[in-house]
Amino acid sequence: MPSEQRLHPATLLFEIAKRLKQFALPGLLVIVGMSRTSGGPGGSFRGVPAGWEVWLLALFLPAVLVSIARYVSFRLRYDEHELVIRSGLIFRNERHIPYSRIQNVDAIQNLFHRLFNVVEVRLETGGGQEEEARLSVLPRAAFNEMRRRVFSERAPETENIVPVEGDPLLQLPLRELLLHGFLENKGMVLLGAGLGVVWESGVLGGVAERFFESSGMTSRGFFRSLFRNGFDAGSIPLNSIGIGLAVFLAFLLFVRLVSMAWAFLRLYDFRLTRVGEDLRSEYGLFTKVSATIPIRRVQTITIRSGPLHRWLNRATVTVATAGGAGTESAKQGRERLAPLIHEQALPHLLQQVVPGFDLHAVAWQPVHPRAFARAVKPPLIVTVVVTANAALLLGWGAIAVAVAMLLWSILSTKVYVSHLGWGEDDEVVMMRSGWLWRQTILARVNKIQAVVMHQSPFDRRAAMAAVRVDTAGASEFSHRVAIPYLDQEVAGGLAGRLAAVAANTAFRW
Repeated sequence: MPSEQRLHPATLLFEIAKRLKQFALPGLLVIVGMSRTSGGPGGSFRGVPAGWEVWLLALFLPAVLVSIARYVSFRLRYDEHELVIRSGLIFRNERHIPYSRIQNVDAIQNLFHRLFNVVEVRLETGGGQEEEARLSVLPRAAFNEMRRRVFSERAPETENIVPVEGDPLLQLPLRELLLHGFLENKGMVLLGAGLGVVWESGVLGGVAERFFESSGMTSRGFFRSLFRNGFDAGSIPLNSIGIGLAVFLAFLLFVRLVSMAWAFLRLYDFRLTRVGEDLRSEYGLFTKVSATIPIRRVQTITIRSGPLHRWLNRATVTVATAGGAGTESAKQGRERLAPLIHEQALPHLLQQVVPGFDLHAVAWQPVHPRAFARAVKPPLIVTVVVTANAALLLGWGAIAVAVAMLLWSILSTKVYVSHLGWGEDDEVVMMRSGWLWRQTILARVNKIQAVVMHQSPFDRRAAMAAVRVDTAGASEFSHRVAIPYLDQEVAGGLAGRLAAVAANTAFRW
């Protein structure tokens, strides 16, 4: 019988630290609230002694005992074709996980993990919403052995795929990391939470008052006073406009800098490597993450680019895999195939997932010639509603609002429809959309689960239809191939071909 292994002894330290983190906020509230205890002569509960709340922290002891019991009872062993995990003292569990069902073997290693040379390992299979197992913590050598056993057992299933061991596909130097943070602009999310806390503390209000003092207005009423002067007095102080623009531009610059710092910390030393039939990404400054993306389980590929991306010849590539358990942040980290990639390197990366595919050789097909007439109607209706409401407030000034919105609706819809397109070949079916923020979605034909041809009453009247392709692991909010405004006959032919391929292809997880 194969020998069993245990978790690293440092597991107890990490488990206790995790419990302390969970009790940190309640403990802080208890300590702060000791000055207003509900016990004693002046409290609501006179029958109990003053400061009785501190004994609530004794609930931390059972949590520590549970952590100790988990460490003592946990066992791990490798059988010939499966991984066996035993746990529990009173209620014992024995979990058998076949190697062939393991989709991802991800590892997380923060600063304290590196101090003890251990990792937190997450095993994920093709189904479920949670990890199949979370091993905290394993020695680094044990993690390498686990990954070797899992992937060597899966290798016979894909003998027709030529492995490319250790082939580096993408590496982001410091310049590309900072550029990615600048383009992604996630600083607004981080600042939103931080500014809310600072504002409530009153610090931000005091700083703003001193900053705006020279303008003669309070910070809270600055913009209100600015607009009031414009509408009531008919003039707007130029110095107020200058201050407002300066603050706005400084804020935008600060947000970009925060986003660049966040990208540096999170994606430091990002590497994407081809190892056999898997794509392996490693990144992180303080917390190092090692994630695995099995190529055979990639369902769709999405290429996104904004105006600045295209100006700099860059793009972002994400993938959706079959199954995919775990938290949303873990899934996003694993499925971000290329946070930032140069357009010249994009074809080589795509060929690793879809061998022989050339994105630049795709013959894109347009949508129906009358698609603009269909697409422009909803924004025109919105224009009429907004203009009617503006007329009640601005009177004849609503004409300017109507003209601006009308021009924007027509021009934006015209450009949107001109960038809509679709294509197909033996390996993938594709769709492109967007004009400012463009995206191209590729769905692998042999991974199609269902093909839907949809017609609304307006579609039937215009002899149009939409075709949607569903793949495994796609949620309601996932990006998918959904081609609108197709000619009815073209849509029927495309849906028929894709459905025939899906019916004649044996799906494999």
